[in-house]
Amino acid sequence: MGMTGVGKSSFIQLFTPDPVGIGDDLESYTTQVAIYPCKMPYSDENFYLVDTPGFDDSNRPDQEILRELSSWLTQTYSNDIKLSGIIYLHRIMDVRFSGAARRNLTMFKKLCGDGNLASVILATTFWNKVDKDMGESRESQLKTIDTFWGTMVTRGSQVFRHDSAETSGAAIIKYLLDRGDKPVYQIQDEMVNNKKTLDETAAGSEVQTEMDKLRRKYEQQIQDLRQDMDESLRKRDEHTRKELEKEKKEREEFIKRELEERKKMQATADALWKQREAEREKERQKHFQRLETLQEQYLEKERQVNESIVTAKHQKEMAELRRQIEIAQVKNDTLEKSKFSVRTRLFVKEVFDFFRDL
Repeated sequence: MGMTGVGKSSFIQLFTPDPVGIGDDLESYTTQVAIYPCKMPYSDENFYLVDTPGFDDSNRPDQEILRELSSWLTQTYSNDIKLSGIIYLHRIMDVRFSGAARRNLTMFKKLCGDGNLASVILATTFWNKVDKDMGESRESQLKTIDTFWGTMVTRGSQVFRHDSAETSGAAIIKYLLDRGDKPVYQIQDEMVNNKKTLDETAAGSEVQTEMDKLRRKYEQQIQDLRQDMDESLRKRDEHTRKELEKEKKEREEFIKRELEERKKMQATADALWKQREAEREKERQKHFQRLETLQEQYLEKERQVNESIVTAKHQKEMAELRRQIEIAQVKNDTLEKSKFSVRTRLFVKEVFDFFRDL
């Protein structure tokens, strides 16, 4: 887990031959929870890593991301699949602990629960991007300041440095597997054992509090924008009025979507799974259609090239289409990794047998 761009997908790619989706287009990949069968280097030891979206996606409300994570965690727990631990990644090169980073960490702790923090690895990444002394100073702050990682370390969380190499990654995996503990995380206990709806959980309450603040902020901005639009109308400044109208509609759309998400959070574990699986399938179909469209466009460009003189413009356009198709194909593969509806029983049996034998 962790924010977008901290190296979650890169970490997983160290241990699986399957394409995970890494690079400048990272935000396009991790929109759903995805499972990857992995293997320890120079060993026959197998395990699974799970890629997750972060709570810092400007295109998706935090409630949607929470619904995605919670639906997966509760579904697997309901099928007697327990995690060995959770790896939380953070960029050591970040100068400040941003508001988005704080929100991510707060939500993470609410999902886990204070009693399960000993099963959490706090790993810093991108050490090659900072001076060693500066990195060590930031690491010390993370470990000692309570509002950062201080309380988590006190309650048993371990701090590791991951330098993007296989060796440091394997050390993290080995630590979690050797612990042998399979905790029940707070969101799992609340929704499965205590039959709470998502909005009644600690994580649900936290995300709603934050979204309430954001919604009130947007409502005030809408009022301000209306006044500015009236002023532009009086001044006959049509360009400014249109820009303000666009901003107002964006905020109104956000508020509308937030209210819809609020209703969706009033769901039990089973209802949440069905709800999210339907949404995931819709996203898969939409993306698959985009992939088909790109492939058709490429074939048409190829036909045009064969029938005419190849220009630099044609070559550039085809190269860009190839790039988009490659990106779309990797995301298509990634979305398939989150597809449980067709292979749920096989997946559950395979993972259950694996964890039972550990």
